Amino acid sequence: MINMIKTVLRVYAMSGNLKSRFIVSFIFSFFESYAANVPIIMMLFMLFNLINGTLTAQTSWILFGGLVAGILLRMVFKYFVVSRQQGSGYVIFAKERMKIGDRLKRYPMGYYSDDSIGTISSVLTSDLIFIEDNGVGAMGNFTAAFVGIIVSMIMITIFDWRIGIVFIFFLILCSFCIFFLERNSVISAKKIQGIQKDLVGSVIEYIQGIPVIKAFNLVDGKHKKTAKDFERFHKIQIEYEILIIKAVTIVWLFMSLGTSAIIFASSYFGQQNTMAIPFVVLLIIFAFQIYNPVQLIALTVATINMTDDGLNRYEAIQKLPVIDEDGKDIPLKRFDISFEDVHFSYDSRKVLRGINFTAKENTMTALVGRSGSGKSTIVNLIARFWDTDSGKVTIDGINIKELSIDSLYKNISMVFQHVYLFNDTIYNNIIFGKPDATREEVVKACKKARCHDFIMKLDKGYDTMVGEGGCTLSGGEKQRISIARAILKDAPIVLLDEATASIDPENEAFIQEAINELIKRKTLIVIAHKLSSIKSADKIIVVDDGNIIEEGTHDELISRKGEYYSLWDIRMKSRSWEIER
Repeated sequence: MINMIKTVLRVYAMSGNLKSRFIVSFIFSFFESYAANVPIIMMLFMLFNLINGTLTAQTSWILFGGLVAGILLRMVFKYFVVSRQQGSGYVIFAKERMKIGDRLKRYPMGYYSDDSIGTISSVLTSDLIFIEDNGVGAMGNFTAAFVGIIVSMIMITIFDWRIGIVFIFFLILCSFCIFFLERNSVISAKKIQGIQKDLVGSVIEYIQGIPVIKAFNLVDGKHKKTAKDFERFHKIQIEYEILIIKAVTIVWLFMSLGTSAIIFASSYFGQQNTMAIPFVVLLIIFAFQIYNPVQLIALTVATINMTDDGLNRYEAIQKLPVIDEDGKDIPLKRFDISFEDVHFSYDSRKVLRGINFTAKENTMTALVGRSGSGKSTIVNLIARFWDTDSGKVTIDGINIKELSIDSLYKNISMVFQHVYLFNDTIYNNIIFGKPDATREEVVKACKKARCHDFIMKLDKGYDTMVGEGGCTLSGGEKQRISIARAILKDAPIVLLDEATASIDPENEAFIQEAINELIKRKTLIVIAHKLSSIKSADKIIVVDDGNIIEEGTHDELISRKGEYYSLWDIRMKSRSWEIER
């Protein structure tokens, strides 16, 4: 039971300024459990009065009033238990979700593998919900039952040490069973949580991969894999339930034997005239209630151990080192971006080798090169999705590792090639860029982004839901909304993964106009897929195999007839391609 007590203390430590509410709830939980005995006590008084021939109408009404008062008190105690305990649990873990959400944005992108996404999803959607709905209540029941056992043990021993020995003997036997249940449920809880994490990851992978699975007719194979994970989860859950049933049944057996032993002992002592008959009756009646707290503890063991393991997994995520642990909120005055001998690797694969360049404030710097050359990595390092292995990236001469994530990101807007919109209204998706923006500011940004007109044609205009990932909008529409979001933010640095690379010609013109509005008076870093879109760039950097092999203006690079010239020539020839029969 030591582990269970530790779990209660862990949640109590997380409660912050709600600690007093938890203490009050535990106290009321204890009183509520004992208020349940009021009807028995009233019945005993009535029985004693009947035996003694002193039962009157007045006494009957007094006992009836005591019975009603006991029931009302139990209702009041129960109300305070639920409102203080469960209510506090929801408040605590709502705050914890916000805390973990804030930390997740400060972890390096290398953390977000398929395995870790399954872990995060499982913790936030299963573990914390389980703790809120079941764990907090179970801890309250455990605390009340634990205190109740101690109080009962002391009172019975003082009342009659012989009955106290009988009670404690069977209490020890029950405790051994609970210890066995606790030890094995800890092991099973870890297995269940591990399989649950794999299952969540498998389901996420299956859903995300539906288009590929359908296109290549792999539905049966992938379905079998997911079904196998469900079967593993089903099997371990059944094994876990059987374990609990066996252990609780044995506890119940010892409780029944203990109850029988107390009844037998009380009757024997009464027969031997070593215990008054009223006390014999009292013990016989209470014998059926005295082990109830033990049963309650046995029933909460599994829930509390699941809660403990869920807290372990939650705290493991929370304790991961953030990338801006020592970052400070430093105001930036200029927005020149410099790379100084930057090296970077994904695990053991070298991606960037000694990158050096400067993107001047209010200029456009384009990154070009073949796929896998390192262009996206350069942009990701500016946004600090990753950290350099060596060398440094600076803004205004300040190493971005010295900046807090918030002070860095408030100066950066990003427009990705593949846009993700949240399952919310268009309006709420746009104000991600500036949460305190007025509706007029949002409309103005959308007009600049060339998306106001199509938004107003929708049934609910700006209040139209876009669906998960923006599934109800076309690629071009989503792209323009993401540009409106960036325009609204109005950050001095814009990182642009060529937004027109996979857009149809009809939308390309609108998006190009929107981008022109976005980049006015900005430090722009753009990954260029269509070289024609960056002819006017102040600087074009050609990246090949993690090295900068050329840089200059479009005309300068064309005249050198190097790699850029080759890429340009290929691009021009590709414009006139056609399919032959």
